[in-house]
Amino acid sequence: MDKAWVWLPRASREYVEGATNFVTASSRRLGNPSEIFCPCIDCRNVCHQLVDTVVDHLVIKGMDKKYMRLSCWSMHGERKSDISDSVPTSETEAYDLLRTAYFTGEGSPQPSNNIGGETEESETTEDSEFRKKLRDAETPLYSTCSNYTKVSAIMGLYRIKVKSGMSENYFDQLLTIVHDMLPKDNVLPKSTDAMKKFLKIFGFGYDVIHACKNDCILYRKQFDKMESCPRCSASRWEMDKHSGEEKKGIPAKVLRYFPIKDRFRRMFRSKRIAEELRWHSSNASEDGTMRHPVDSISWAQVNEKWPEFALDPRNLRLGLSTDGMNPFSIQNTKYSTWPVLLVNYNMAPTLCMKAENIMLTLLIPGPTAPSNNIDVYLAPLVDDLKDLWNEGIEVYDAFLKENFTLKAMLLWSISDYPALGTLSGCKVKGKQACNVCGKDTPSIINTPRATFRLASLSLETKLNSRNSATPRRKRIQIDDDNDEASRRR
Repeated sequence: MDKAWVWLPRASREYVEGATNFVTASSRRLGNPSEIFCPCIDCRNVCHQLVDTVVDHLVIKGMDKKYMRLSCWSMHGERKSDISDSVPTSETEAYDLLRTAYFTGEGSPQPSNNIGGETEESETTEDSEFRKKLRDAETPLYSTCSNYTKVSAIMGLYRIKVKSGMSENYFDQLLTIVHDMLPKDNVLPKSTDAMKKFLKIFGFGYDVIHACKNDCILYRKQFDKMESCPRCSASRWEMDKHSGEEKKGIPAKVLRYFPIKDRFRRMFRSKRIAEELRWHSSNASEDGTMRHPVDSISWAQVNEKWPEFALDPRNLRLGLSTDGMNPFSIQNTKYSTWPVLLVNYNMAPTLCMKAENIMLTLLIPGPTAPSNNIDVYLAPLVDDLKDLWNEGIEVYDAFLKENFTLKAMLLWSISDYPALGTLSGCKVKGKQACNVCGKDTPSIINTPRATFRLASLSLETKLNSRNSATPRRKRIQIDDDNDEASRRR
């Protein structure tokens, strides 16, 4: 049953036709009764109405929001078994995303234009390579295997590796033994590296960007061909600790960037995810209670200031979060890696904070924190966000089956107070610790009484440390004397 019409404006002709077809099909499945349950906002599938009345209610009032989000409209003759085949598993959905990686205007994969065994000149080498890999992905795991293709097997095994935290060494051993267990004609890769190279052609990899070891620049754009930093003159390459010689080809520092544009395209190529990305447009709170960022003042201000952006519910609203972490899980190690995450707020609150929907975009290397130079590492992400805001990208919507221009904006950042100082470049410590007040931050440390009090506390600490056996009565007397001296001043 086509459900795309429920998200269209009720005044549109497509919505009226969709509602009419829905009621007609439901009545036919239920045996053509004179009355059926009405799913409008007021009736909510509690009372029966005439078939024509149900259509009028849907057009005038709209469908109940809870019912329109359900995957199965059981009150109108639809059975879960009818849609079980259309609900993909994680492995088959990943396969579908790969299969639909290239689209024409109608949303179908581009055909290979071969005439007489030769490829047209318009087809690039990259396209040809992609289609070759796509055909390779469609091959069965082995000749008589009917349950797994090459890509579904790889995605299933790789998912187990990620979920269990398995190291590459152990995973290589697992791949080797599984490969030996399967028939000889199987196409399963034998190593993690081979698996990563296979997936990277479909956009599941990351960009390696060399960085100055002193956090001055990234070797990209105008600095791409340089061998040393133009600011601090540090070498681009790693130095041998013993001989002091450069190790050509081995970068001193590497930033890993996971491009966001291709990931947004893949999100909309999944019919289920494309539908979930429209959740915010019809689920705002009606009682004044904030249950989602869509109910916030910032969201309303964006709608008011940029109405063209708010007009299309598919445009993405993002939040950025980052902080330092120890990747080796050892508390006494001073190595600090900074992951930069993007949160998508278009989805329901139960989905937008799930791990699979929070996108890792940057992995800033250590061993020290980037501090005020974090803007150097954020440059690739900032460039893509600017493009998504100013120009947008052409994306195919698998839910509405149409191409559209996707735009995105960054609503806010989420961090603790020290990380806020790193992201914003302002002081968060000392006398100017308030990032709102700045240099006008009121400081009680400058008052004479507070200075005397701090001196008294310091004196008490020193006395206690020198003679830890001082009786409690004497310590109380010291406190009383300090309070008396403070009152006299």
